[in-house]
Amino acid sequence: MAMDYHHFKREDFAYQSAYCEENIWHLCQQNNFQNSYVVFIFSKGAAFPMLNQRASEHTEFPIFWDYHVVLLVMNGNNQIFDFDTILPFNTDMGSYFRESFVDERLLSHKEIPLFRVVPSNEFVTLFSSDRSHMKTPGGWLSPPPSWPIIGNVGTNLAGFIQAKANQFGKLLTYDAMLSRFNLSCEIGKCGK
Repeated sequence: MAMDYHHFKREDFAYQSAYCEENIWHLCQQNNFQNSYVVFIFSKGAAFPMLNQRASEHTEFPIFWDYHVVLLVMNGNNQIFDFDTILPFNTDMGSYFRESFVDERLLSHKEIPLFRVVPSNEFVTLFSSDRSHMKTPGGWLSPPPSWPIIGNVGTNLAGFIQAKANQFGKLLTYDAMLSRFNLSCEIGKCGK
């Protein structure tokens, strides 16, 4: 029997704006989320567009992220948990993909999103970040979380968010993600 995740609210979990990978690292350690996948979203270029993100000044226009991280919970109608969306905190995968991504035909090759899928237990064990990607000589790009840094080997974030890096998880396209994980999707009804 599939668990009902609709009672979970984003404010019930650790969160710090602009630190999506750390937010998800903490979330996937909760008992209800341990058998899930961490999904790193990025592109071959500097950034890719996402719709319905809370950081956008106008939600009808996309915001460009260098990368974004969400949690995919496998439960019959697979759910995406995204702290930064204006969609419900957990949204079924087909709806999330339809409402969050710009039609690839409108994007340059370097803006098309890619998805690195990593089992949550593997992510919790292997991920390490000293937050150096968020610090400049002038200070923090965004205030850091109050919790301690994750891991003790510097940072391996680049291994999760680069198309050429293959040491973590599996790299998939938009269509491959829907094909592999969106089990409730009927042909022709989940795509854009």
